[in-house]
Amino acid sequence: MIRNLKIFLIVVSVLGMPQVYAAGEAEGDQHANEEAGHAGEESQSRRIHLTPEQTQLLAIQTVAVSKGRADAIVTAPAEIQYVPDRVAEVGPLLEGKLTGLAVDLGDRVNKGQLLATLNSVELARIRSRLISLEARKEAAESDYNRERELQGQGISSEEEFLDAKAAFLETKAEYDSVREQLAVYGSESSGDSGGLAQYALRSPIEGRVEQMHVRLGQTLSPSDTPFIVADASVLWAILQVSESDIDRISMGDQVQISSRDSSSDRFHSGQVSWVSSMLDEKTRTIPVRVVLESPRGDLRPNTYATARIMTESEASLPLVPDDAVQTIGDESVVFVPGDEKGAYKAVPVMLGKEANDWIEVKSGISANTEVVSVGAFDLMSAITASGRSAAHGH
Repeated sequence: MIRNLKIFLIVVSVLGMPQVYAAGEAEGDQHANEEAGHAGEESQSRRIHLTPEQTQLLAIQTVAVSKGRADAIVTAPAEIQYVPDRVAEVGPLLEGKLTGLAVDLGDRVNKGQLLATLNSVELARIRSRLISLEARKEAAESDYNRERELQGQGISSEEEFLDAKAAFLETKAEYDSVREQLAVYGSESSGDSGGLAQYALRSPIEGRVEQMHVRLGQTLSPSDTPFIVADASVLWAILQVSESDIDRISMGDQVQISSRDSSSDRFHSGQVSWVSSMLDEKTRTIPVRVVLESPRGDLRPNTYATARIMTESEASLPLVPDDAVQTIGDESVVFVPGDEKGAYKAVPVMLGKEANDWIEVKSGISANTEVVSVGAFDLMSAITASGRSAAHGH
């Protein structure tokens, strides 16, 4: 019922849009060259231009055409995971009491951006020690330089000079050690406007705040990681490929991932980037990794998906999802985006085998062409309805 309502609304609005189809400049011109007119009508009847509102209503989605054989597709369950170096569990390295929050859930943060502030007695002690060591280092360095000058003048003994040098080097080593310790904690050597005890908790990566289990006044220990910052624009899909299919998988094979928890058949394309050499004895499957780009963030980590691996051979053909193929008149067509946003055209194709929810295309499009994978039926319905209305108008 909802889909029919959407199609009805699109058809009504499309029929009322003069920019959708390129009609003649004047009615009299239609009869000047009848054959050319029919050819133009046929060409234009395969095109549609949606407004942004119509595009949003239909939720059009596209997928890049893969290459393989429909009956040679390997299907496997997959789990979507974060890329290890694109997710960080963030917590203090010293015990402290939380005094301020600088971010909220869902905020985008840069590397080094402040997440929260804490008061740490231990940090204040270390900073205080550094200040004391800095003063001792300056005094020891002054004594060392004076003894070196006096020795050069023959006034000071070698023993006094060596004692001053050893005291300076010892103090300097202790000072450098404490500075390195503070650097590990990610804290300024002398603190900031918040005082010696203020601890700035910062994000180690760029990403989005996905978890924030904290409250003001809470005491955090070095074992606590209340913040999770993650970049989900690139993810891993870990496939569990059957032992009987693994020999058909090769590095670089194209893979189409469809999320099981998605309300639509959105596909994400990737390639096989790693094949494990270890077999799970219980499931008799072998892990295979696919790297996926998800700039819209519509893939969710820790969810399950279905993967279809397009195993290639010398006889590989372009492959499209079965929902992408529609029929207009006596022809099978797929829809491809036009040059302008919201523009689509139906391209006639010659089909081959159909298997595993995918169809081979013998001619009409090539691999890597973007085709409409979700919404093709709605586009076809709008075009055919518009064509019937135009025919009745004549």
